[in-house]
Amino acid sequence: MTFYLSVGRVCQQDYKCFVKEQMNSSDTKKQILDIGENLLLDRGFNGFSYKDISDILGIKNASIHYHYARKSDLGTAIIVRAERQFERWAERLEIRKMTYPQRLGEFCSLYRRFLDRDGQVCLGGTLETDFKTLPAEMQAATRTLVASMLQWLEGQLCEGRNAGEFAFPGKPRHQAVVVMTCLQGILQMVRATHSSYFDEAVDQIMLMLQA
Repeated sequence: MTFYLSVGRVCQQDYKCFVKEQMNSSDTKKQILDIGENLLLDRGFNGFSYKDISDILGIKNASIHYHYARKSDLGTAIIVRAERQFERWAERLEIRKMTYPQRLGEFCSLYRRFLDRDGQVCLGGTLETDFKTLPAEMQAATRTLVASMLQWLEGQLCEGRNAGEFAFPGKPRHQAVVVMTCLQGILQMVRATHSSYFDEAVDQIMLMLQA
């Protein structure tokens, strides 16, 4: 059997080697993305370098630059991936037969996962902390991510209040800002206090909104 690639005719064994190399390249790219995100959540964008990633993976910096020429390219890819993951999460969540308070509880659980990962802060929180020093493309991606999450939360609060499952004064948009500010802020606060404060804050959010 003969296989054809853009470089011309090659044997089946060569093709298998080519596919393996492509898969390894794809795996490396994802690993760089995963480790970059982990360092970003731990230290902030200005707190790590490509050397930190290369040391963890045991590869050369040039290998990272091959996939992400600039650090801002890596940062933007992390944010874009997070936004897409949130959109998929929201779509799955809305298919389930959940009450609006249950959906809000699931939203709060997204933030709880960062706390469970050695006290990391959420992506929005760490990007907003570094915002003034971020490259322009990362600032734009951050705005899009935060706006997407706020829009979803506002919609849930609005629909929940209309359904009689939430009760709160003011506009749903303003309440969404309060909820997200609380969740982002408590992840910062528990770093210097106690992790139990997170659950206490979530309990208060639920009490504040209950009908």
